Order: sequence, then C-alpha cells, then structure tokens
Amino acid sequence: MMAVCGLGFLALLGWVLRPQKKFTPLPVSTPVSLAKAEPFVMPDEKATFAQYAGSESCKECHADQFTKWLSSHHGLAERKPDAKLDGPAFVPTRSFQHGSQTTETRKTKSDYELIALGFGDKITPYRVERVIGHDPLRQFLVDGGNGRLQAMEACLDPNKNEWFNVYGNEDRKPGEWGHWTGRGMVWNQMCATCHNTRLRKNYDAATDSYKTTMAEMSVSCESCHGPMKPHNEWQRANRGVKGDPTLVKWSRDQHIENCAGCHARRGEITGDFVPGESFWDHYHLTITDQSDTFYPDGQIRDENYEFSSFFSSRMHHAGVRCMDCHDMHSMKTILPGNQLCLRCHTPGGFPNAPVIMPEAHSFHQSDSTGNQCINCHMPQTVYMQRHPRHDHGFTIPDPLLTQQFNVPNACNKCHTDKTTDWALEATQKWWGPKMDRKTRTRATLIAKARLGDAEAREGLVSLLGSDEIPHWKASATLLLDRWIHEPAVQNAVSAQLQHAHPIVRQSAIRTLEPLLQNGSIRSTIEPLLDDPVRGVRVSAAWALRDSLNLDSAAGKDLQHMLHWNADQPSGQMQLAQFDFAQRNTTSAIQHMETAIRWDPNSPPFHHDLAMIYSTTGQTQLAITKLRDAIKLAPNHAEYHYELGLTLSETGDMASVITSLQEAVRLNPTLARAWYNLGLAKNGQGDIPGALDALQRGELADPRDPGIPYARATILAQQGRKQEAIHALDTALRIAPGHGEALQLKAMLSRP
Repeated sequence: MMAVCGLGFLALLGWVLRPQKKFTPLPVSTPVSLAKAEPFVMPDEKATFAQYAGSESCKECHADQFTKWLSSHHGLAERKPDAKLDGPAFVPTRSFQHGSQTTETRKTKSDYELIALGFGDKITPYRVERVIGHDPLRQFLVDGGNGRLQAMEACLDPNKNEWFNVYGNEDRKPGEWGHWTGRGMVWNQMCATCHNTRLRKNYDAATDSYKTTMAEMSVSCESCHGPMKPHNEWQRANRGVKGDPTLVKWSRDQHIENCAGCHARRGEITGDFVPGESFWDHYHLTITDQSDTFYPDGQIRDENYEFSSFFSSRMHHAGVRCMDCHDMHSMKTILPGNQLCLRCHTPGGFPNAPVIMPEAHSFHQSDSTGNQCINCHMPQTVYMQRHPRHDHGFTIPDPLLTQQFNVPNACNKCHTDKTTDWALEATQKWWGPKMDRKTRTRATLIAKARLGDAEAREGLVSLLGSDEIPHWKASATLLLDRWIHEPAVQNAVSAQLQHAHPIVRQSAIRTLEPLLQNGSIRSTIEPLLDDPVRGVRVSAAWALRDSLNLDSAAGKDLQHMLHWNADQPSGQMQLAQFDFAQRNTTSAIQHMETAIRWDPNSPPFHHDLAMIYSTTGQTQLAITKLRDAIKLAPNHAEYHYELGLTLSETGDMASVITSLQEAVRLNPTLARAWYNLGLAKNGQGDIPGALDALQRGELADPRDPGIPYARATILAQQGRKQEAIHALDTALRIAPGHGEALQLKAMLSRP
C-alpha cells in the first residue's frame, strides 16, 4: 500500500506543481450581510415548502452529482430504518452494559426496538422511528411524546457492528437534562435542523409540544442549493436554452456560509437560514473566549463542528474556502494526503502561500505519519466516543504552550511515549527562534487573560490595534472584559464597534455591556440597533434591553430569537433576564423556575434566580438559591462571594466571613472578595485580619483605588497616621482624582 501511494504521488507531481487555474482559490472580501435593517418574519410554511422540488428531481440532469450525494454523509444524515443498513445491528437480539444500566436491541416483526431505562425511570421497549448519522456512528430516534423525538444514548459503530454508549463511562439517569430522555437530547431542537432540509421546529410554548415539519428528510440537494422548483420548471420549459434567470451566482463567502450554519457551534437567531443568505444574519458564532471550548491557541477542545476553527485560521483569512479542499457532493477531499495541501503550498500555488517541501519541513521520513501535513496541523480529537474529527484551525504544534499552559501539541499526541520536554527540545533544534511567532504570543496572552493575569491586558489591547484576523480580534475583545472599567481598555474596545466584521462588533457590544450606565458608552452602542447585520442588531438589542423599543427592527428580532429558543432551559433563562430588565419581575421568576424544573442540576439557573430574589429584596430566598448553586458547584468562588454579600443583609457576620474566606480560598485573585472580607473583619473588631485581607486584595487588583483607601480608613481609626497616609498615596497614584482619599489625606496632614 505504501508503494502504491508513492507511485500515485509521483504520477501526479507535475499536475500538483502546476495547479489548474479553475481550482486556484482567490482571496475574498470581508463578509457582507445581504439583509436590510428590517425585522425577521418567518415565511409561510406552506408557500415556502412549495418551492422545493426534492432531491429526486435533480437526478435526471445531474446524475453524477446525485450519485455522489446519495451515499454521502449528507445523503444519509437522517432516514427511516432500513433492513439492509440496520438489520445486522438488531438481529440477532443482543444487549450491552453501560454504567449501571443495560440496553437490549431486538427486532419484532417489522420494527427495530431498543429496550432501555427511560421515561418514568422504567425499563421499556422503544421503537426506532428514524436513524441519524451514518459513519462512524449512528444514533436512533424514538418517540418522546408531544411531538418530540429523542436521540437514544445507545449508538452503533457500523464498522464493527458494535453497540456503545455515546456518553462513554458516564451513567446518566432519567431526570437529568443530558440523559437521552431529557431536553438535551430532544431531536426537534438539538439535531433536526442540521440533519434535514429547511426544517420548521414549530414549538408551542403553551403546551410544551412540537409539530416539526421539513421540506425533505436528510441533508438534500436543496439544503445547500436552496429551493429548486422554479429552476426545474424553467429548465423543462426552456430545454437547451442558456441564461436560467432562477439561478443566482453566489460569492465564495456565500458558499462557505451555507456550510457554516450546520458546521458551527452557534446560537440560533431566526431558525430559518436560507442558502445564499448571510450566516451572520442567522447565527451567533461561538469563538475562543474565557470558556474552555477552545484551547488558548484555538485548538478544539469541546465540540465545535469545524467552522469556528476554520474561521480563526490563516487559511480562511487568506481566502481558502471549504470547496477548495472538499468535493461539494461527496464531501470527500478532492485529493489524497499531502497532494491536497501541495496544491497551494507549491511554486505557483495559492498567492503568498509558503512553499513547503514535506520531508524538509516535517523532519520526518516520507512514509512516516509525521510527514503528513494533517497529522501536525489538523490533529484529531475523538467526540461521541467513536468520531475522530480533524481540527480545522491549521494550528502550529508548540510544546512550549503545553509546558506552560497545558495546551496539547500534535507531537505528543503521536509520540505518546515521549515527554513534553522531548518534544520541546526537538522543535527548538529544528526551528529555533522561528517558533517564537505571533501565534505563540497570542496564545500566551489568551492563556494569561483566562487566568486573570494583568500582564495580558496590554498585549490584548495592542492586538486590537493590529491587522489580526477578525476571529482573534473578537476573542481579544471578549477577554478584556475583566479590565473594561479601565479607560484605556474602554477606548480600545469601543473602537471595535466600527470594525468591518460583525463578529468583532458584536463581541465589543458584549464586553461593553456592564458600562451601559455610562451615557457616552450607551450612545456608542445605540446606533448598532440599526446595524445592517442582524446578529449585531440583536446583540445591541440584548445589551440595551432595559430601554429597548420593542417595536423596532432590533426589538422584534430579539424577541423572535428569545421565543425561538424558549424550548430549552437556557432559553428560559434568557427570557427571565429579558423580562427582569423590562421590570417584569413576576414573569422573570416564572421563567427561571421553568429553567430549573427542566434542568435542576445546572448551577447558573439557581444563581440567576437568586440574583432576581436579591435585587427584589427577597433575601432569604436568594440565600437558599445561592446555597443550591453552591451544592452543585462547590468550587465556584463567585457563588461563595455573592452568598457572603447576600448574608450581610441578615447581619450574620460570622457566616459572611466564612463565605468570603471560602471565596478567596478558591480564587485568591478575587479582589472584591478580599475587599469585602476586610470590611467584614473590621466590623467584627479583627483589625489585623482586616488589614491583611485588604493588602491581599491590593495584590490581587493593584488598579482598584478603593481597596487601599479602605485600608487607610482603618489605619486612621487606629491612630496609625503615617501608614494611613502611605495607603492614601497608593490610592491616589491609581486615581489622582479620588475625592474621599484627597479629603482624608488633607485631614491627616494637618499639624
């Protein structure tokens, strides 16, 4: 096999070194929205579906493409049970153990069944209604009542004809959000849109039920090409005539955004993306931020479905798009192995792409896995137990980031018997100072920012003023949130409200949201309510929800998005936050109670309800819900901090101190917790403890003038005049106009 591959490469070498022009990708401009600043209105379902002709109608004129598609992952994305495809999995009857549970598979007459622990906490047979996915795993849908289909946790590996649990070693139980009977596995919301064509979820909040419909089951031709009935009719009436007016030539960005809607971890805005429209009008993209969805260098950690990683890459920024590597209909790569990469990374290839000679570049033998471009720059991560996915960020392996921040590197993913030091020594030997590149600097800044290290602040601000890729400018904007009260950071982030790309504008809105009590900041965001991109408009509407005109385009779009997502607990939480901002407290509490009922094990829901109770004076209820949140997330320092603040309203200072001490134990960088701990200890007469806590707070946040000022007041009360003046000088160096500090210093400086 190795020799055959080598001969194939040599035979094609001449072609690879001289790419045909029609395959050469061209740079493209920044994405531009096609939508006007008008509210989204869901088109009539019957009229919409009437524009779809079905995949079979494409077969007559596009036989080759149809054949490729039919057996592709798209063609088999969702289907009814099939004897040929599914029979071997259910016949003969068998069972498999997962955690404390056992699932049995069988065929009864014409039905395939899974016997499993399910609704009502009972072991029950469930008939397979549909199958989603094809290879390397298949999931099975069963009736969940009220129009729901539920994706079972019992999955099939068709290559091994082996059953397994999609949750691995977890032992999820009925009642949990993520159990197969829970809302986390409701097909109508979690799977259906991307496994079918032009789906309408049709959720009815009043009855908590669905009447889900679709133009065609599975990812059909029209999922990507849009409704084709007008095209079919024109072609039949004008056979052999050129110039079909029903066809619109799309840009390269429109093509990739057709892919992105499903190949992205994202939030839904409209629930009705149509091929050819802008991704940014219909979705909010998840990118590298404070969470651990991505590693600091952009490598995938949690599941993200390719697009966000690709969007962050230099490849995308240079103009490469999905179809430069993937066949549109089979979705397979258009060339094998390194041949695909060498279409561009060769003399005369893609503009400005560095020329790569694989063996010299990789320092591995030609037949080594380490000489395959994708093994170093597109390492695989296994999701759903059996699904290895290539990282589309095209990152550079860097063992130094592994050593410093536990970021994985492709070297040690392959050489599992070697240490990080071994890999670092090799890269330093081969590449030396070339490894100290912009991507390393950027990853270091992001890693430090996540840790709360103030050293990252200036670097992130500088990144915002650079020519960096929009994804990374948006990431830097989000990561500056902890320093947003500083004027220099505010100015840098505010400038991003004018950035050409919507992902940067909406990230700037999110980061500036805590400052909206500042009239000048609010006035800079208000114009974005009329932004040409719906995703930005909705972001601005959410930030300004307390004063939003609900009849405006942005107001209507936001309300549509909130109600579209209301069938999930997170959607109920958003509705609660919206209603609370609109001063409808009763409704806000009802939505939060629904979120908790649907997912009782999620700490943020208990926390958010506690905050509503606290701000409405229901202190005891707030304390109860904060303690519920802490039971679920005992190591979350902020919850302990907020419990301490809430307890202070009861006068139970011993409990206040206990909560605040736990907060700073869990997170020593939580400066405001140290500050409040200092005040609490001072109130209890523990002066040494109070001063120590405040000094620790100053170390945690040396830019907060309130902490040294508080220390100065305690020292002054103790008659320690010079120490108090020294603390005041510290506060005034941070904030020269601090009125109270100036007044106290003047009083202490009198003879």
